[in-house]
Amino acid sequence: MIKKPIILVFLLAFISAFLFTSFSLHAQTPLFKYSSKDGPKEYYIKTSDNWTLSLHRYMPAGLDKNKAPVILCHGFNYNSSFWDLDKDHSFARYLQEKGHDVWAVNLRGSGDSSKPAISDLKSLTRDGLEKVPQVLLRAPLNIGKFDWTIDDHINKDVPAIIDFVKNETAKSKVIWIGHSMGGMILYPYLERGDADNIKAFVAIASMANVKQPPSKALALIASQKPIADASFLINTTVAHQVKDLTFGAIKLPWEELYYNENNTNKVTAEKMFRVTMDDTSPGVIKQYSNMIISGEFMSVDKKEDYTKKLHLIRVPMLIIAGRGDEMATVETMQYLYDNISSKDKELHVFSKKNGYSADYGHCDLILGKNSKEEVYNYIYNWLKKR
Repeated sequence: MIKKPIILVFLLAFISAFLFTSFSLHAQTPLFKYSSKDGPKEYYIKTSDNWTLSLHRYMPAGLDKNKAPVILCHGFNYNSSFWDLDKDHSFARYLQEKGHDVWAVNLRGSGDSSKPAISDLKSLTRDGLEKVPQVLLRAPLNIGKFDWTIDDHINKDVPAIIDFVKNETAKSKVIWIGHSMGGMILYPYLERGDADNIKAFVAIASMANVKQPPSKALALIASQKPIADASFLINTTVAHQVKDLTFGAIKLPWEELYYNENNTNKVTAEKMFRVTMDDTSPGVIKQYSNMIISGEFMSVDKKEDYTKKLHLIRVPMLIIAGRGDEMATVETMQYLYDNISSKDKELHVFSKKNGYSADYGHCDLILGKNSKEEVYNYIYNWLKKR
C-alpha cells in the first residue's frame, strides 16, 4: 500500500515539472476543445487485467432500435477525440444524427483511460482545469501502468468494450468502425471465432501487412525500436510541442504518414496534433516495428501471425483506403480485401481518379476538408444496407 507522504511527494514532483514544461510550451497556442451542451455521456469499465477504459456514448434523440450500436475505435497514439474533433469534423455526431447509438472508445493509454501518471498530468494542458481533481486523484494509482502492447488491446480491451456495449444496449451484435490500429485490433478478435458479436466491420486505413521494403517514413518508426526497448514511455505528443515552439515552421519527418496536407486545413492539423494524440508505450512501438520490419502483423512474441489468418474473417466488411495514404497504402488494403473470406466485402478507394476532391491521406479520411460529404456519407450508406 502506498503511503500518503510518498503520494504527496510524487504529486508535487510531477506537478512542478508539468507546470514548468507543459504550460510554457502551450501558452502560445490556443486550446482547441469542442464543447457542447449535448456532449457524450462518459462510462468507465474495467478490463480483465484491471485497467480502466473510458467510453463516450453519443445517444441520438430518436434512437432507431433496429440499428446495432456503433463502436468507434481510434488508432495508434490517438484518443476518442479523433472522432469528435470539432463541429466540422465529427463522425461520432454525424452517426448520432443519423439515429445510431455511438460509442467512441479510449483504449488503454488514451484519453481518460488508465495511462502512465506523467502522461495523465501532461494531459491537463489539453483537457482544461475541470479535469485537475480527477487526474490528481487517479495519477498515483497508475504508477504501475506504464507499458502495454497491441496484444493487450486485442486480448483485453476489445472484449471488455464489446461485452459492455452489448450489455448496456441489450443488443446481441455491434458495428465496429476502426481507424488504423483501431481496425487492426479487430482482425485477431475475428480470427479467433468471435464473429457472432459483430454485425458489420468498417476498417479505415487499417493495414494487415507492410509492403517490403517499407517507405522511408515507416522505416524511421522502426528505427526507434532500440530506444523503445530501453524506455518506460514514448513521448509521441512531442510532435505538437515542436510545432508550438517553432510556430509550425518545422515539418516533422514522419508527418507525411499522418495526412495529405493538401486535403487538410492547417488549423485542423494543429488540432489533431494537439488534442487527439496521447503518449504510447514501448510495447506498442516494438510490435509496430516488428510489423514494419517483417511485413507481417504478428503477436508481440511472434508466435501468432495475424496476417496469415486473415482468411478466417467472414463478417460483412467495408475496407476504406486513401490513394494518398503513405501508411496504409492502397496496395496493403487490397491485400486485406484479397485475403479475407467475407462474402459481403468491399474495398473503396478515395481518390481523384474515383471522382473525389482529393487523394485522401491516412487521417484526413476522417479529418479532411470534405470528409463529411464524401467519406462519412459513403460509410453511412453502406451501413444502411446491412
